[in-house]
Amino acid sequence: MSTQVPVCNHRVYEVVIVFLVSVVAGLMGGLLWAALGMSPVSAVGTGAAVFVGVFGLCMTAVAYIKKQSS
Repeated sequence: MSTQVPVCNHRVYEVVIVFLVSVVAGLMGGLLWAALGMSPVSAVGTGAAVFVGVFGLCMTAVAYIKKQSS
């Protein structure tokens, strides 16, 4: 009897991993700039910009890798 192996698409896991990596990068960016003497509001803004940038780049990379493997 031949049955097909189910294929799981774990897109949610990919997004969660990218989100967590982006949060860590944003926090590190904000802390770095705060440690270098930037005002707290500007450091939070810098951390948010790092978060958005890393999230966008990583999701683009995940989409590219997924497209190549299918």
